[in-house]
Amino acid sequence: MSFYNKIILIGRLVRDPEEKYTLTGTPVSTFTLAVDRIPRKNATEETQDVDFFRVVTFGKLAEFVRTYLTKGRLILVEGEMRMRRWETSTGEKRVTPEVLANVVRFMDKKPVVEEPEVAEEEKPLEDKEIGGEDMFGEEFMNDEPPF
Repeated sequence: MSFYNKIILIGRLVRDPEEKYTLTGTPVSTFTLAVDRIPRKNATEETQDVDFFRVVTFGKLAEFVRTYLTKGRLILVEGEMRMRRWETSTGEKRVTPEVLANVVRFMDKKPVVEEPEVAEEEKPLEDKEIGGEDMFGEEFMNDEPPF
C-alpha cells in the first residue's frame, strides 16, 4: 500500500520570514502564506475568504527564503502537510498544521526599487537633447523605418 502527501500553494507572504537555527546549526525559516480561497458559486455576499498556512523550510532552502523573500511577494510553495504536536507549559497538548516546503518559487516579477531623482546635468546622454533635436535625428522620428 502506498501513501501520498503533497501540497501546492500559491499565495502572498504575510510578513518577512523568521529565521532560527536547530541545535546542530541547521537554518530553519518559517513564514505565513495567505492563499485566496476560490469563491463558491452560491455565495450570497461578495466576500473573499483567505486561508493562512504556516510554512517551514530547512537548510539551503531556508537560507534562500531568508535572503530573497519579503512581505507581499507572490510565491509558489510545494511540499507536504504535517501536523506538529507539542505540549504547553501547563501540560495541555496542542496540534497545529504546517507545510514542510521542499520547493519555493517566485510567481511575480522582482520588486521595483525606486531610484532617487537625478538632476538634469547628471542624466545619461541618451536622455538629453542635443542642439534642440533628438540625439537620434529626425529621420528616426517619422513612421518609415530608417533602412
